Amino acid sequence: MKFPCIQYRLFFVFFMGLLVYPTASNAEIITQGFTNLTGTAERMISYRHQERFFITDDGTQHLMLNLGDRESESKGALALMTKQAGQTDWEEAVDLNCSNNESTADMVLENNRLHIVYSCNKEIWYSRLSYDALTSTWWNLKKKRIFRSLTQTPSAPTIAITSDQKLHVVFTRATLNKVVQLVSYSSNNPLFRWTSNGTFGTENKRPGKAGRLLNIGEGIALIYTDVSDVSGAARSTLNFTQLAENDAWSDPVVLEATDAGFHDPYGSHYSAAVDDQGNIHLVWPVEKRLVYYRYDQGSSTWSADYILDNPHNAVYSQVAKHIDGRIFLVFNVGEQLQVVESDDYGLTFSHTAFLIHPTGDPVYDWAQPRVETPAVFSGVLDVLQQLSTEPTETTEAVERLYLFSLTL
Repeated sequence: MKFPCIQYRLFFVFFMGLLVYPTASNAEIITQGFTNLTGTAERMISYRHQERFFITDDGTQHLMLNLGDRESESKGALALMTKQAGQTDWEEAVDLNCSNNESTADMVLENNRLHIVYSCNKEIWYSRLSYDALTSTWWNLKKKRIFRSLTQTPSAPTIAITSDQKLHVVFTRATLNKVVQLVSYSSNNPLFRWTSNGTFGTENKRPGKAGRLLNIGEGIALIYTDVSDVSGAARSTLNFTQLAENDAWSDPVVLEATDAGFHDPYGSHYSAAVDDQGNIHLVWPVEKRLVYYRYDQGSSTWSADYILDNPHNAVYSQVAKHIDGRIFLVFNVGEQLQVVESDDYGLTFSHTAFLIHPTGDPVYDWAQPRVETPAVFSGVLDVLQQLSTEPTETTEAVERLYLFSLTL
């Protein structure tokens, strides 16, 4: 069933007013500039639904990037980059073998262990790293293949861990004749064995399907997109399900149903986070608007309380949580970015800042403004925006990340 849309607050008038009459930022200081993070993969920080940026307790930042094919260096395309507090440049800590320029990864940090799931060719791999906070270094890389097929191509994996230390992975799987479906695997011993334990959504030749696992209290939930045929037309849905104590998934709740379109071709242009009360905050582009969905943990109900009319192709977004409880939404406005925030766990939002990149330089193309933020942060919100150099007859395009730092 489709959840009840309890309340719709049109943000269009307010938003357009900000474009014409920019207001003062709620951020005390905004600094910006190019980083040393470059690569050749278009999916440098794709997809939106995956988690790849976090901060450890020692203040070190960690970011998983796809740097492109590096066979000449005998390195995988996926690399974990680190930047210690006070440093300017990022340094490569670990690369993931067999990953290529199509690979994407999702991560979850549990104490000093980082659990990573990623795709490469026709395989899904699990890797685990340990972190030494005294030296701010990663060590003891271990890995186990979860899935391999000669006729099926997996992609866009997501990972979560339950309170009993059981790991769950969901990924998109396409067969040789392009039949697509979401599948689930789990393991109590991830370096030894993984077991297939379920599928989600429809099984058909419609792409645009991707899942995101979230930790809610002691359990986990799954947000996933699905595309199906309805009277000969493609319909895209955003769905929610929870894992019960008996390891059975609940019947999915349809959060949104819309005509499938160009706004989300891979079903991955959504971002979600859980606050310290167990509420879920979720953003997804729907036709010509950006919709914010909120799951209330106390009442176990969903609502769509906040809608941003979307005249400027806002299809890239991120949700971030300040440790003081504030919720931040970051999304593109054309080639630029806007930040809004909530201090009441997503019931209302206010403008925080516009993030305006340099203009007038023909060397750079900002037309695909992918954005990345930490899921949880304190003090300073770092926002990374992806840009490309213009290719020439002799050189390919280079992807690069630009940094905005907001002191809040």
